Amino acid sequence: MENLNPSIVLIFLGLIFITVELFLGVATGFDLLIAGIIFIISGIAGWTLNSFNISLSLVIALSFLYIVLGRKFVKSKLSIATKATNTNALMEKKGIVIKKITPDSPGQVKVEGEIWRAEASRSIDEGTEVVVQSVSGVTLKVS
Repeated sequence: MENLNPSIVLIFLGLIFITVELFLGVATGFDLLIAGIIFIISGIAGWTLNSFNISLSLVIALSFLYIVLGRKFVKSKLSIATKATNTNALMEKKGIVIKKITPDSPGQVKVEGEIWRAEASRSIDEGTEVVVQSVSGVTLKVS
């Protein structure tokens, strides 16, 4: 056991980091995966060259480079643009009246290619551009 190169410990730590990342999924933002790869590369380099100082230097240097340069890049590739879905996506959208709307009688509007039932507090003629103010069920409140 006294001939054990300490760089091998870094390799095992790297494998542990990667295993934990696999179980946690993207909850850590792949930071543990990157750390595991850094530890494995550093451990292999130190083991091959029989120098723990090289392993330690590589861990520090590669971790620093990842934090300063790589982390922002990785996070930007992992971020998912959120887009409102369903009725929330219609809020503040513009549409065209295709069937006259009166305060007493709902009409129809076309918003983003879809036809919706629409109500308004005033009369709005066909062909008029309107803005969606709220959504109630399948009815849009427009102005």
